[in-house]
Amino acid sequence: MEKKRKERFFYISINLVLKFIKVLIHTKRDQIARKVSICALIFLIIVLQLCSYFNPCSASNGYNHRKSKGFVEMSCRATSYPKLCLKSLARRASKIKGNPELLANAALSTTFFAAQTTSRLLKDASRIHSLKPNEVAAMVDCIADLSDSVQKLQMSTKVMDGGTKNNDVVRVDGSDDVIQVQINDIQMWVNMALEEEENCMIALANMNVKGRVKKGIRKRIVKVAHLTSNALDLVKSFALAHNK
Repeated sequence: MEKKRKERFFYISINLVLKFIKVLIHTKRDQIARKVSICALIFLIIVLQLCSYFNPCSASNGYNHRKSKGFVEMSCRATSYPKLCLKSLARRASKIKGNPELLANAALSTTFFAAQTTSRLLKDASRIHSLKPNEVAAMVDCIADLSDSVQKLQMSTKVMDGGTKNNDVVRVDGSDDVIQVQINDIQMWVNMALEEEENCMIALANMNVKGRVKKGIRKRIVKVAHLTSNALDLVKSFALAHNK
């Protein structure tokens, strides 16, 4: 839409300048008309140069964005929950740029923040709603499981981001062997995070909490588990792409 508007404005501008030149040429003041015509032509040339410079760039950017979004869509089809995958990563398409590593990194980051937020909400829910002793115990177990999941996801995102200042996290140094070890570690941590989330759901299923509260909590945990599963699928895809 924006491209068509620019093209319309461009052609209208050219037509106006050309009509203006024709009018001036047919006036009696030939000398003045000639000078103004030359100025108008110079202006037209500048406009043409600017349009030829900016239009390809904007078209290229539009193409690259479409290509990046297409890459995300295609990659998400191979995940366990394609719709959720696309919904959570589509807005990051321009930053992913068709790169499997950046895609896996974005999926892990999205999952980490979702798990972290859900963990906080779960802690708040345990304080707000009056629970029986056995329900409190189940909620505590679920919170502990989700907290462990958050830690595992955080470790995986640190490695995907290139490591941190911590000595226990291996930094990417370009070595294929080191990178392969890191990929294996990431897969292991994400797998463990998924197991913790499943344990949390099992603990939650044993709780005799009010249906509305239980349903709301479970919905959030299920979403985190699905995001984690998708992240694991995309990390595996990155591992396959790296090994080729």
